[in-house]
Amino acid sequence: MINTANLKKRLVFPAVAVPVALVIVSSDFSISAFVLKLLGMDGGALPAIYPGQILALTIVLLGAYEYTKMLSVANKKNAFWLGYLWILAISGAYLFDYPVPATLSNGVLLMLVAIEAFTFGKEAPQGRWKRASLFFSGIIFLNIASISILSLYREPFQQLFDAPSFLFIKKLELVIVFTAVFMCDTAAYLVGSAWGKRKLTSMSPNKTIEGSLGGLAMSAAIMTGCWLFLGSPEFPIIIGVIMGILIGVAGQTGDLLASLMKRYFRVKDASAIIPGHGGILDRFDSLFFAAPVLYLFAWLLTR
Repeated sequence: MINTANLKKRLVFPAVAVPVALVIVSSDFSISAFVLKLLGMDGGALPAIYPGQILALTIVLLGAYEYTKMLSVANKKNAFWLGYLWILAISGAYLFDYPVPATLSNGVLLMLVAIEAFTFGKEAPQGRWKRASLFFSGIIFLNIASISILSLYREPFQQLFDAPSFLFIKKLELVIVFTAVFMCDTAAYLVGSAWGKRKLTSMSPNKTIEGSLGGLAMSAAIMTGCWLFLGSPEFPIIIGVIMGILIGVAGQTGDLLASLMKRYFRVKDASAIIPGHGGILDRFDSLFFAAPVLYLFAWLLTR
């Protein structure tokens, strides 16, 4: 049976937030060029940095805050803030077109995690190793999500689309892709609440097979329709279908991963920052998992 009170909150918040996010995500305004112009410097000296990328990085950092806050419940003394600095440094380097090799960046994170565990983990209830493992895995996952979302604004992902520009919507393809991710989650919730009978997995007892199929069908339909109008002529429509399926599978996998995480930390929601949706890790978990898959798909397709 549908929870009407919660459903109302889930619908009211997007009615306000979505139009604002739509303008930010789809903007082609280059913040870097604007700043350089104010300083009297050449606007082409830096790669374009878009408002949507800054918004994405902010959301990921908030997700990192939620994760480390849950981890901090059993580890009062900590320096988990090192994770935020690492994500900010690695994502910032990517934005300025100086990507740090994964071997180097992951090695630095490993050293930071070790230093944190050795310095503050003496009284960790589950031991230093588990504390370090949880810290490392959570932060590196969020960094992968950050770099992947930022990369959707650049090649090779942009090669897949030939989208028109409108007055306030310059990157329509990103709007559609993000819509497919979020509508997959919403469709799964609505279909599962109305018709769901068979449980999908014990990791999330409220999720059903019917809801999962409904979400998958929604993302596939959106991306197929998207490809008819926005897809590059170089690629057939099957690419849109595959992308929709990938979004549906990866997005729901990310949702299950977040459920597993919250079950481990024994919380219902990561936070209450988004009315009716919980926290960043509750609402953007699907995007955090789908973005790396989309980036990988685009990379393989354009090799």
